[in-house]
Amino acid sequence: MNEKYLYFRTVTDQDANDGIDDSVYVKASSITGLVPTSATALTVFFESVKNQAGNGTDDENVISDSVILNCTAGKVKQVIQTIVRAINSTAPLYNDGVITVADDVTTTYLTSTAAADETVGAVVIDSGITTCGAITVAAALS
Repeated sequence: MNEKYLYFRTVTDQDANDGIDDSVYVKASSITGLVPTSATALTVFFESVKNQAGNGTDDENVISDSVILNCTAGKVKQVIQTIVRAINSTAPLYNDGVITVADDVTTTYLTSTAAADETVGAVVIDSGITTCGAITVAAALS
């Protein structure tokens, strides 16, 4: 089976998508945890994008990155189940290997034939997700 990737984007204007804190693809196999961090938030932890885990000695830092998904109160468990089902799914919907978990874009950049921005609906994998709250990627260690 091919690797699957989860996609997250926090910005609402596609033109503002200019950094790893705005959008990120994460290998499904690099996810280290789906943790309810409040009644309305799910934090997805994954292996660091810019760092590698060390051998555990005191002079090394093992860094993980994260994405916070804002959720409707009481829907965090439902969101976790939906994400896990999508990762494990063999459905044609995910044949390209990309699972869009939360994409907050509502304004595209020059996509129409008139070369104008268009309004689109944000995309979430589960109706319990309200927005992609924050993407945190640790700086590369020296």
